[in-house]
Amino acid sequence: MVIDKVGVVSRITPMLGIGGLSFLGDPSFALITVVVVSVWFLMGFYMLIFLGGLQDIPAQYYEAAVMDGAGPVARFWYITLPLLKPTSFFVIMVSMVAAVAGAQAFDIIYVMTKGGPANSTAVLIVYIYQQAFSFGAFGYAAAMSSILVVALMVVTAVFFKVTRGGRFEHDE
Repeated sequence: MVIDKVGVVSRITPMLGIGGLSFLGDPSFALITVVVVSVWFLMGFYMLIFLGGLQDIPAQYYEAAVMDGAGPVARFWYITLPLLKPTSFFVIMVSMVAAVAGAQAFDIIYVMTKGGPANSTAVLIVYIYQQAFSFGAFGYAAAMSSILVVALMVVTAVFFKVTRGGRFEHDE
């Protein structure tokens, strides 16, 4: 039995007529599979953050909107969504850093594929790890890590400036 074809999805797909797929062994499916697993893995964390943001919205806003005749869509669009913008900003920032240099980018990929097959899942942080610990190019890996940190800082600063610290407000 081939190890990369063992699992719930690999047992269900032949029943659907899509048998013989190797989700982690085929370079065209490997990165998509890792992304799906990453999203599933971190979904609960982000849901808890959004739940905290939702619980922070005062109930009086919804009561006033109901009295004014606002329906569920209007309450979501004009109360919930604007008041969740700081929470959304935080989630976007944390997930961006995690996707580039955190659990989504390294841990899951290293455990599942180690950058393979055919380097199809070797994202930048995995490449830096390979350069340092597989090939001994510590200086090159350190330089790439420094550039990655600076790039993340620049992107974060630009995003912070554009959204005014997650408030998404305009000076009007």
